[in-house]
Amino acid sequence: MTQDTITADRVSSAIVLLGDADPEVRLRAAVDLGTWRADEAAPALVARLGIEPSHAIRETLTWTLLRMPEVARPLLRAALGDPNWLSRMQACHVLSKLGDPADAEYLLPLLADPVDAVASRAWWAAGQTGSPAVTDALAEQLGRGDSELRNSLSIAFEELRDLGVPALARRLRHDEMAGVREHAADTLGLIGSPYADPAILLLHEATADPDAMVRFAALNALGQLDSPRARAAVRAVSDSDDPRLRRLAERLVRRHRPEPAPVAPEPTDRPLPAGVVAAAPGVLVELACESTLLTQSRMLTALADRVATLAAAHPDLDRDGLLEVALPDGSTVRGELAALSIRAGEAIDLAAVERLDGAAHAVHAAADGSPVGVLLGHTGGPGPDTDRIIAKILLQVAVCAPRSVATGDVPARVWDGVRAAADDRARADGLTGALAERAVAGAMADYAARHVLLQQVSITDPGGTIDALLYGRGIRLTGFRRLTAGDRR
Repeated sequence: MTQDTITADRVSSAIVLLGDADPEVRLRAAVDLGTWRADEAAPALVARLGIEPSHAIRETLTWTLLRMPEVARPLLRAALGDPNWLSRMQACHVLSKLGDPADAEYLLPLLADPVDAVASRAWWAAGQTGSPAVTDALAEQLGRGDSELRNSLSIAFEELRDLGVPALARRLRHDEMAGVREHAADTLGLIGSPYADPAILLLHEATADPDAMVRFAALNALGQLDSPRARAAVRAVSDSDDPRLRRLAERLVRRHRPEPAPVAPEPTDRPLPAGVVAAAPGVLVELACESTLLTQSRMLTALADRVATLAAAHPDLDRDGLLEVALPDGSTVRGELAALSIRAGEAIDLAAVERLDGAAHAVHAAADGSPVGVLLGHTGGPGPDTDRIIAKILLQVAVCAPRSVATGDVPARVWDGVRAAADDRARADGLTGALAERAVAGAMADYAARHVLLQQVSITDPGGTIDALLYGRGIRLTGFRRLTAGDRR
C-alpha cells in the first residue's frame, strides 16, 4: 500500500487505536503507522512512548519512529526533558538507534539523571553518538550504583573506544574516590587493546594505589590488554610487596606467550605536541611527549622534577650536556628518558631547558590546563612580604604571558610595528591631525597594557597594575622566563 492510498481517516483511526485497551490492537496500530510511514503520527507515537505499559509495544513504537527519523528527532529531543521518567528513557532508547553525533548535546543533561534506568539508557545513547563531547560527562558518573549499573556505563565507554580513554585516565589518576578509580580501571580493561593501550603506564602506576580494590582492578585491566607493554607491566607487578597482587600477577604471567621485550619507539624529528614542565631554582625544563594522556603519569612528572633538580645542580650545562649527566644508579638522563619511553609506548624528549640565575620559580596551569613554568628575577630583601608579592607576579607571568618587563625593554622594531599599524588604522578611519596622533598614542598604550608586565592589570589585585603592586616595596623586577609545553614547536 502506498502513501497515496492511505486516507487521513485511516491514519487518524490508527492514532486513536494507539491508546486502545487491547494490546493486540495497539500493536497493530503501531505497525500500520510504521508501515505507512505516517509522519503526521509522530507526535502521538512519541507521546505514547511515555505511557505504553508493554515493552514489546514500546519496541514497535521505536521501530515506527525510526522509519520517520527527520520528523521524529526534534520530538524525541524535546521528550528528553519530559517530567515522566519513562518518556525520557524511551526517547534515549530511540535516539540510541539513530546514533547521530548531533544528539550528544541534548543527551548531556540526562547522563546524570536521578533515575538509574534513564541514566543507563542515556549512557548507551551517548556512546552511540560517537561524540567526544560526552566523555567527560560520562566519566562523572563513574562509581555510581550497583555492579549492573556500573557495567552499563563501562559498555557505553566501550562503544566510544579511544575517545573515552583520556577522560577515564584522568579519573584513574586524580579522583579522590577509590570506587571511581576502580571503575575507571575496570572500564579501560573492557575497552581493551589497541584503544586503551595509551593508558598502560597509568594503569601500571595504579597498581600501587592506596586502595587494594583499585590495585586489583588496574592489574586486571593490564591483563586484559593485548600488548607487549601491558604484559611487561604485569611482569613488573609480579615482584610486588603485596602478596595477593603478586599472586594475581603471577597467574597472568603464566598465560603470556614468549615474546621479545618491548622496544623504544623509533626516534622522530616531528614535533611532540604535549608535555610537562618542572621548575627548580634558576631553571625550567620541559619533557615533551606524544599524547596529553601521558602527561597524567606520575612517572613522567617525577622524572621531570628529577631532571630539573639535576639542571639546577649543573648550571653550566645546556640541554645536550644535561642528557649525558650520570645518575647515582649509573644511568643517564638520556637513558631514563628511553626507559620511560619504552614503558609508555611513545616518544619522550627533553625538549627545552630555560635558565635565569637567582630567579624565583613556580609552575602554574594555563587557561587550557597545560603546565606553565615561570622564572622571575628580582632584587629586594627576603621576607614574607617579598615572597607574597613575588608569588603573585609568578602567577601573573604564567597566566597573562607578558612579553617584556618594562616599556623600555620592548624592542624598537616592535614599537615601530605597533605605530605603523595604528597609523594605518587611523588613516582607514579618516582620522587626521591631533586626533590621529591620539589614536596612535592610545594604541601604543594598549600594547603596553597587554604585553608589558609592569603595565598589566594585576590578576590577583585587579584594582591596580603590577607597577602599582610593587610601589614602595623595594622590589625591582629584572627579568623572567616562561615555558609552556609546546612553546618551542
